[in-house]
Amino acid sequence: MNRMYEGVKTWNPYVGCKFDCVYCKPSFQRQAKRRKKWCELCYRYEPHFHPERLKKVPNAKTIFACAYGDIAHARLEWLGKIVEVIERHEDKTFYLQTKRPVVFEGLAEYYGIPDNVKLGITLETNLSEFNTPSEYKHYCEISKAPEPEMRISTKAKIDFITVEPILDFDDWLPTYIRSLSQEFVYIGYDNHNCKLPEPPLEKTLKLIEELEKFTEVRLKTIRKAWWEDSPNKLRVRP
Repeated sequence: MNRMYEGVKTWNPYVGCKFDCVYCKPSFQRQAKRRKKWCELCYRYEPHFHPERLKKVPNAKTIFACAYGDIAHARLEWLGKIVEVIERHEDKTFYLQTKRPVVFEGLAEYYGIPDNVKLGITLETNLSEFNTPSEYKHYCEISKAPEPEMRISTKAKIDFITVEPILDFDDWLPTYIRSLSQEFVYIGYDNHNCKLPEPPLEKTLKLIEELEKFTEVRLKTIRKAWWEDSPNKLRVRP
């Protein structure tokens, strides 16, 4: 079972990412390094294709495709072959997720989006700068992915949004999410002690309450921000 999404299994005919997110290093990239014996590219987490896995679709109703990477870095022909397999499994639902949703626009133009695919984006925040006790003050220090504002402007039809690991945000985040997705939203805090610029728990709970007014919210790890109980926490300007 995929730990990212309860009840969902992963299928990884494509692996790898170049966004180099701080919070992926102790999770996906660490798991990839266990593959050195079998695949050097997996070990280095470089974007690459495993065509031999196309015939090994998990026996599950819901499948997260290409979970161990970001398809933003995949060649279009690779994605075309993946879509062909997905179309043959009409009884299953497949999730595809990215931090660069323009890839969905290209996929739709060249191959189409099968009816049994749900498209999602990771949207940890709607901010590019942070004022929290974290040492990370700018989004570009956390990830080389497109800034959140660029993801929000996508023309692709987004079915779900993953706000994980949640980073601090402002009052506009619910509005952005509402403009993109009407099905469901995942929300959760970092599980790997990366000391990210997290919002306080009270703020996150208010966000959840606001989102539940118009969409289904699926909760992941919900806890206090790592800095909330620290006796040496920095003073955050209002």
